[in-house]
Amino acid sequence: MAKYFQTTLGLFLIVASLLLNLKAWEIKKQNIQLIEEKLETKDYYAILEIPKIDLKKELFPINSKDNQVNKNLMVLKESIFPNNASSQVIIAGHSGTASNAYFKDLYKLNIEDQINLYYDDYMYSYVIKKIEKQPKTGSLLLDISNQNMLILITCTKNNNHTQTIYYGWLNKGENL
Repeated sequence: MAKYFQTTLGLFLIVASLLLNLKAWEIKKQNIQLIEEKLETKDYYAILEIPKIDLKKELFPINSKDNQVNKNLMVLKESIFPNNASSQVIIAGHSGTASNAYFKDLYKLNIEDQINLYYDDYMYSYVIKKIEKQPKTGSLLLDISNQNMLILITCTKNNNHTQTIYYGWLNKGENL
């Protein structure tokens, strides 16, 4: 009887695990579908996703009137998108408490955290490899010595004198 109970319990746990994995896969598929639908509207250029801080934000074309740090995240004009051989996407955003403080939780990111960029029917996955602070002087000296990078810039939490820069290296690109 005990052996029958163990076998039944084991089978139940396997089925429960499979159902949970299936549910997670369905949620991921739904998220990708929503992102694809937004990209198809052509209102947005790309979507930035940072799973650790639950951020999904549309990016506007560089020459758009909506590509401003006071309205949204801002893609800097020096950016080269990942459909080019040597890409360097640079995005600036506010932190703090205002309604446009999309990077307010960026301080929670660590080395090896993942950032996704949905662009041109691909998902580009980046891994943070470097985080640095620089004095707030009106200009930054960015380390662009590596190819295929995503660089995020925001004010340093609880410090009015520095900005924090997060460098992500491209890990992989997947066709949606």
